[in-house]
Amino acid sequence: MKKYVASALVVCSISYVDAQKIAVKKDSVKTENIEEVVLTSSYGTQKLKEEVVGSIVTLTSNDIVTAQPYESLDKMIAGLASGVQIGNNSELAKPVNINIRGLGSLVPLNGFLGTSTQPLIIVDGIIIREDQPFDEAFFDGGSSAEMNINPLARFNPDNIETINILKDAAAVSLYGAEAANGVILITTKKGKRGKPSYSISSQYGVSQSINKVKYLNGQQYAQLFNDYNKNNSASGTGNYPWNGTDVNWFDVMNSNGDFFRTNFSVSGGMKHFNYRVGIDYSKNNEAKIINSLEKKGIDATLGLDYGKLKVNLYAAFNNLYKFQPNTYFNFILAPDRPVYDASGNFSLSGNAGIPNPLAAAYQNISDVDNNSLLSSLNVNYELFKNFKINTLFGVDISDKTNRDWKSGLNQSGIANKVNGRSRVSLSDASKWNLSTNLSYERNFAEKHHIDVIAGAEIRQDQDFKEVHNGTNFVVFDTYQDPSLALNTLTYRSLTQKNSGRSFFGQLNYDYKKKYFFSGSLRRDESSTFGPDTNASFNGGLGTSWVITNENFMSRQSVISFLRIRTSYGMTGNSRIGSYRSSGLYNIYQNGFDYDFPYSYPDSSSPPNRLLSWEKNEKWNIGLDFSLFNKVDFTVEAFRNNLSDMVVSRDIPLESGYSSAEINGGAMYNQGIEFSMRAKWINKSNFRWNSNFNISSVQNKVTDLIGLGDDYSVAALARAQKIGSSTSAIWGYQWLGVNPSNGQDMYLVNGEAKDANQFTPKASDYSIIGNSQPDLIGGFSNSFNYKKFSLSFLINFEIGGDVLTQGELIDKYSILFNRNMSVNALDYWQNPGDIVSNRKPTNKAVIANSTKYIYDNTHVKLQNINFSYQLPLDHIKNSFIKNASIFLDCTNVLYWYKQKSPADKNGIREFRYLYPEMRTFSFGFKANF
Repeated sequence: MKKYVASALVVCSISYVDAQKIAVKKDSVKTENIEEVVLTSSYGTQKLKEEVVGSIVTLTSNDIVTAQPYESLDKMIAGLASGVQIGNNSELAKPVNINIRGLGSLVPLNGFLGTSTQPLIIVDGIIIREDQPFDEAFFDGGSSAEMNINPLARFNPDNIETINILKDAAAVSLYGAEAANGVILITTKKGKRGKPSYSISSQYGVSQSINKVKYLNGQQYAQLFNDYNKNNSASGTGNYPWNGTDVNWFDVMNSNGDFFRTNFSVSGGMKHFNYRVGIDYSKNNEAKIINSLEKKGIDATLGLDYGKLKVNLYAAFNNLYKFQPNTYFNFILAPDRPVYDASGNFSLSGNAGIPNPLAAAYQNISDVDNNSLLSSLNVNYELFKNFKINTLFGVDISDKTNRDWKSGLNQSGIANKVNGRSRVSLSDASKWNLSTNLSYERNFAEKHHIDVIAGAEIRQDQDFKEVHNGTNFVVFDTYQDPSLALNTLTYRSLTQKNSGRSFFGQLNYDYKKKYFFSGSLRRDESSTFGPDTNASFNGGLGTSWVITNENFMSRQSVISFLRIRTSYGMTGNSRIGSYRSSGLYNIYQNGFDYDFPYSYPDSSSPPNRLLSWEKNEKWNIGLDFSLFNKVDFTVEAFRNNLSDMVVSRDIPLESGYSSAEINGGAMYNQGIEFSMRAKWINKSNFRWNSNFNISSVQNKVTDLIGLGDDYSVAALARAQKIGSSTSAIWGYQWLGVNPSNGQDMYLVNGEAKDANQFTPKASDYSIIGNSQPDLIGGFSNSFNYKKFSLSFLINFEIGGDVLTQGELIDKYSILFNRNMSVNALDYWQNPGDIVSNRKPTNKAVIANSTKYIYDNTHVKLQNINFSYQLPLDHIKNSFIKNASIFLDCTNVLYWYKQKSPADKNGIREFRYLYPEMRTFSFGFKANF
């Protein structure tokens, strides 16, 4: 790492902000590499890496293999940043959980969504909105109905220049009450001065499902169902013979898919003007037949640099269309049900509500069509020397239509003389932010440097949702709008609108490039809260000491850079859901004796004018050092104390309400992070770079206000209990199957009992697992030899448990309408049997038990990419400047610590019932 003293050089800008004057060594005047510059906020502040006080991970376009056929950027960076856990979702474009340094809030125990645990995501100054269902319990368009999408799935990953992940108080406190869960700053590629340059890339691949669940075949199913009927009939006879039909419904509903993506861009500029325009298209036909995701987009950036005035405009339009009628992936039909009847038509399944899944896939409709516009305008003007004013306006507009049609030709749309069911969910949302700030920067006496920023911000988000439901149609074999329904037509709507106002400031000071100080203060106001609590003060302090700039370090050559830094601060969380502080009311038309609309309070959501911001007190200490100018290390320890957390508590029914939202919880996340980035070999013909990181997080609930310990419904296996982790899984210790009677045995208050000897209750629960991994991390390598390049990415989780669904293992009561996994075949039949599963009966299963807990420790080879640079330099006057071809494989393989038993399923198969896809692809890139 180089040493710097006061002198000025204008470096390249990495975002929409203007170029910054950054101090460099007098005898080495050069343009800084983009990787050495860190964007520290969306308000126009950026610094060299060694000047950054906060905990920030920077990923550039060189770190991210965008040839991965994932639909969203977050999946591509899994394992690349320490302390960042990406919770993958195998369903394309569905929301993905991003946890920065642990869970950002208590796991909710009721039907409410709870406080947002997602980081604040900002793209070129635009605060990106979350696509979430409303958490009002009786809204028909709630989480069980509307299909929500991942906001990052709207972007073209090839347009990304850098990603900066802000983690500690010194880094995020400038964002105050929005930054409790960290901040992700994304900057897009911009035009460069010069003649127009063109870039084109295209990619095609094939996909297949991996880690498939193994199900019972026809004969095994008939045997199990026969014994189940025998055990539950008064006569003790089963009488369910196998009919000779054996359909592997998984293979019927899954095949090979394909993937196609192409991008084109043009950029250039003149003396005072630059531009970039790009278009992109992608189509992913999934391995799950018929399901697909199609994306179309166009983006443009315009830049004006005219002396003291600098203007940057960014706009991107995107259309995302997700078609997913193949939805019965967790309702695999019994194997003795044929796909087609004697006439060659789709056969009926024989079960009410559960259709022939292939018929449903072709006859039903489930899709989402989302149009979005992202745009930002940034204007920067130098009022005086070293004194600038910057104004930024950003907007995120989204219009979404989600249709769900159940055809009257199959059992999903046939019930009680009803033919066809139709639902349409509409969502019209917008979010905008406007900020203005003044900045001042100056060097004093060649030893002191100061820069100050102060500003104000206003923002607003509005989300209007409505849902239309209709059943029974005259025409029921093709899609019908709900308004054409004969029997039932319901309409619900709900609007959320929140406004905010903030004032913020930050001071950065350094002395001789050795000692650095950063302080931030922010005051936030939000209409989410009542007038008594709608304001919050947050801030942070950070210091660092670059030890290698001391004279006593000048004579050694081993440690090329050494720095220690620490920070402390307070942030908050205002993303608590819909009108939590104001309460909700239900409105009815023509009810009872009234001929006009009337309303009454929603019993589950009373007003609470004292409901306030969640608080997050952040501590961090870090050590950065480099050896031989080749290997960079970072070690950090952190603790985040969360308080005033929003929880739901039961209240006396005499109040007229069943529960209330209060600030009633506290917990902490603490851990250690380690990362290493190395340039082992950096020669003209051969380069080898590595990146490794590993981190741990521990979580514990420290305080609960209200009724004390609280437990969720059994199926969720969660609890809020002081002294335990909010990610803990609660239930009973399973002791196996009693060989004498075929009953499951459990440990109940220290005593072994059969399932029929006690009634499950939360007070007897104990911790049986934890969904939070002990360690997470990743390892990537890239090799370049002449014109050949090879890279691979590995990510891993050590520890962490998954509670699977017992329906596939021993919930035999579902056999009448669907299949089970082959695990179900190992069941008790006669006294003395040593087996895994109980006697097949219709008695309820205790879902919260260690029987269904699996260890999620795994290593995943996520991506391998091989490319070759075509030798165009030997061609004189070639129109193409450079071009390359590449091969890519994504989701290459998994290694799980807990192996799947022979011929059975384990964590590998049960982890994703909607299977992941392995994709092999090839493509080319060219610039001309």
